[in-house]
Amino acid sequence: MSSLPRILVMTTGGTIASALDSSGRSLSGALPGDALLASVALPEALRDRVDVVSVLQKPSNAISRADLVALHQRCLDAMADPGVQGIVVTHGTDTLEDTAFFLDLTLPSHKPIVVTGSQRPPHQAGTDAFTNLADAIRVAADEQARGLGTLVVFNQSLFAARQVRKVSTYQLDGFAAPAAGPVGRVDGENVHLLQRPVDHQVFELPLQAQLPRVDIVPAYLDASPALLECAIDNGAAGIVIDALGRGHVPPDWMPAVRDASSQGLPVLVTSSCLSGPLNQSYEFSGSLVDLCQAGALPVSGLGARKARIVLSILLASDTPLAATLDALAR
Repeated sequence: MSSLPRILVMTTGGTIASALDSSGRSLSGALPGDALLASVALPEALRDRVDVVSVLQKPSNAISRADLVALHQRCLDAMADPGVQGIVVTHGTDTLEDTAFFLDLTLPSHKPIVVTGSQRPPHQAGTDAFTNLADAIRVAADEQARGLGTLVVFNQSLFAARQVRKVSTYQLDGFAAPAAGPVGRVDGENVHLLQRPVDHQVFELPLQAQLPRVDIVPAYLDASPALLECAIDNGAAGIVIDALGRGHVPPDWMPAVRDASSQGLPVLVTSSCLSGPLNQSYEFSGSLVDLCQAGALPVSGLGARKARIVLSILLASDTPLAATLDALAR
């Protein structure tokens, strides 16, 4: 075994770890980490520095909040090892952006954390599984990746975890950062950094933390408030409203929002638009002005799924909400 710093690959399942089953379909998460790594083309000097461990064997639609906490602890333990230079996490693409952002908010950035996956399983012609994993390992081994927070490497591009979104159900360029663009590229053996993500606060989770349940409720034309009322009445610790435009909901949602606030239930407001901040530009029932007056907290620059991750972390770490959310939105 090489005495050079190690790159630790943690596999969690997903398409990148799929195998063909008897139905002719892909069985997600069936391929263990060592079998996946065996087919990855890397220079021998780099390959000799890679260790692999299978953390989970799941399709990513089955990843739970408890799995996130367990993965966070595995990453913390690895980062404390002076022999580990960087960490790669392989993941299914359905919830890859959620896990990457969670790790970005809860792990220090002195060692690279790189998340990757694939759109095509390893057994399919033209698979991107092995190329994406090789590129992720190269990035984790590159000194340029230090201090950038958690990165997503996909289709020869590097994305900040805060900005990345899955943008295609099947094409190889399945991830993008619509509001900011990539932070870098992988070109063969070379990693090229184009920009640096903005620094943000990292939150320390308590030992054996449990992430509270936060529900997302989408707003749309003439949407009933029934789903919002159900979330309030059935155990959600917080709510994220995926609002219209600059932060608006149907007028008949307002009694439920006021009810949530009166119960001390935090309600965040995000926009379903791909880019642009929330703004109190309008004065009407259901406007962002109305929501804020009812006690809701606006969050610009984050989609509903990422705002949900933020709120769950803040609740678990007992962090004050308003000032922290304002700082994260900048």
